[in-house]
Amino acid sequence: MKQTKLKRSSRQHVIIGNCIAAVSAAETLRRLNPGDSIVILGDEAVASYSRCLITYYLGDMVDKKHLFSHSEKWYEERDIKLMLSTRALKVDTKNRFVFVSAKGKKKKISYDTLLVATGSTPVFLKSFPYDPDGIIGMRNYDDAQRLKSWAKKGKKAVIIGAGFVGLKSAYGLVKHGVRVKVVELLPTVLGRMTDTEASIRVRDRLTKHELLDIELNNSVISTRRHGDKYMVTYQDGGEEEADFIVASVGVKANTDFLEGTDIEIDRIISVDDCQKTTAEDVYAAGDVCRSRHAVTRQWIYNAIWPVAAAQGRVAACNMSGQNRRYEGNIPMNSVDFYELWVTAIGDVQVEAQDIKEITFKSSGIYQKVKLRDGIPVSFMATGNVDGAGMIRGAIVGKTPWDEFIRRPQAQILPVVNQTDI
Repeated sequence: MKQTKLKRSSRQHVIIGNCIAAVSAAETLRRLNPGDSIVILGDEAVASYSRCLITYYLGDMVDKKHLFSHSEKWYEERDIKLMLSTRALKVDTKNRFVFVSAKGKKKKISYDTLLVATGSTPVFLKSFPYDPDGIIGMRNYDDAQRLKSWAKKGKKAVIIGAGFVGLKSAYGLVKHGVRVKVVELLPTVLGRMTDTEASIRVRDRLTKHELLDIELNNSVISTRRHGDKYMVTYQDGGEEEADFIVASVGVKANTDFLEGTDIEIDRIISVDDCQKTTAEDVYAAGDVCRSRHAVTRQWIYNAIWPVAAAQGRVAACNMSGQNRRYEGNIPMNSVDFYELWVTAIGDVQVEAQDIKEITFKSSGIYQKVKLRDGIPVSFMATGNVDGAGMIRGAIVGKTPWDEFIRRPQAQILPVVNQTDI
C-alpha cells in the first residue's frame, strides 16, 4: 500500500469529511496554525456545498452558484490540501494513520490530530433496499443530480417518510411536474416539528397542489422491479407503480470505518464537551456525533447545520491546543411550503403532567408554547414565525414566561396575547 507523501511542517491535521463541520474546522485550524499541514478527505467528487440547500437545488429554487459554498480555490488560498473522491477505509489510532481509497488506489495518511466529520447517510430497509437505478435517498449532491435527471413531467415518485427531508424533496419534485405520493407511518407530517393541528395545516397546504398526495398511518412493506418501473406494496394492502422511490425514514451516522478502534460509538460517536472522542487526539463534529442540550445538559443527537459548524470550530480550537468547550444547542428547524412557514424550537414533543400549554389559533396562524414551572421549553408555529428567535433566547436563558411577555418586543407574538399579564 502506497503512503501518501504530503508536505509536512510541525504538525499534520487530517479531517475526514468535507461538509460544514469539516470546512469550519479547517478554516479555524488554518487561522490558529499558519505553519501546520491541513488535509481534508472528501468522499465526493466535488468541493463543499450547502447540504441544506440540495432540495431547493432539486426544485430549481437555487442554482449551483448558490449551492456550492466553497470553491477549490477557497482551499488553495488557505493552503488546505483537498483530496476528493477519497473514502476512509480504516483508522489506526495507535500508529495514527488513516487508510483510504483514493480514486481506486489505496493509501495511508498519517496524522497528528484527526477530526471525524463524516456525517450520515439515509437508512434503507429490506422493504426498500438501495438501488441506484430507482431507489435512493436525498442526502448529497449526487442524489440531487440523480433526482433532477429523473424528474420529468408525468413521472410518478413515491417518497417514504413525511419528515423534513421527505417533504422538501416532494416539494422540489412537483416543481418539475412529477406526481408525488408521500407515505408516512406516523399520524402526522414533520413528526419532530408538529402536533396534530400543525400537521393538518401543513398537509392541507401541500396537498392543495394537484400533483402531491400525502398518506399517513401507512408504510411501504415491499418494492420490486416491474418492467422499467417499481411496484410498491403498502401496509394497508394497496399497490401502485412508481418510476422511482425516495427513502426518507431516517439517517445512520457514517462510522463503519472506525470499527475496531478505541473510539466509543453507540450508533453515533461519543464526544466530550471539547469534541474529543475516547481516542487520543481524535475529535468528531457534526451529524456523526452527539451534542449537549443547552438547557437540560443531556446528550442528544441534533443533526442540523449550525450545530455542525459550531462543533467543527470548537474541535479545531482543541486540536490546536486551546481549551474550548461547546456550549450546547437546542433542537430547532424552520421551513416553508408554498409560503406557509413552519418552525419548531426546543422540545416540542415533550408530554408530562407538569407541562402547561399556551396556544393561539386563527385561520392563518397556529402557535404553541410549552412551559415547565413557568419557563418555556418549546415553541411551535405555522403561518407566522416572527419572534421565534426571541423565544429561543427565553428557552436557552430559562426566562420565566410571565417576565418574557412583559417585554415590549414580545408583543409581536400572537401567542403572547393568549397569556394574561
